This record gives sequence, C-alpha cells and structure tokens, in this order.
Amino acid sequence: MIENVEVAKYVSQFFLNINGELNESIMTVEKGTSPAEYKAYKRGVGYIMYEVFDKILEPLYLRHPVLKPPEWENSKTSPDT
Repeated sequence: MIENVEVAKYVSQFFLNINGELNESIMTVEKGTSPAEYKAYKRGVGYIMYEVFDKILEPLYLRHPVLKPPEWENSKTSPDT
C-alpha cells in the first residue's frame, strides 16, 4: 500500500469524506424514493463502501495505524486482532 505517510493521510481523509457523502446520499434517497429503489440504492452504495474499506482503507491503516480514526479501533485493522 502507500508508504508515504503524507500521501496516505490525504488518501485516508479523501475516502473518509467520500464515505460521509455516500452515507448522506443514502438518507436523501430514502426520503425521496420507493422502498424498492431505496433498497437497491443502499445495496449498491454499501458495496462501494465495503470495497473502499477492504481494498484501500484497511491496507492503509494496517501500514499506518496512526491514521486510523479512533472510532474504528475495534475494526479488523487493529494489529492485535
């Protein structure tokens, strides 16, 4: 994964911001669509969020644990799990 800590910090913040935007979009879609549309949208966004975590953030935080948000401490990126 990314060795340069400054670049890693940028990537972490970038994808955490995107994650927040995706969460916000789910709430907006829920309010303005049918249950079936909402379910399909939420599933698609959930897939994207999982892929970002699995392929980008998890390896990044394993390499740079200091960048991992404190609220993620119990996630599988903890070195002792």
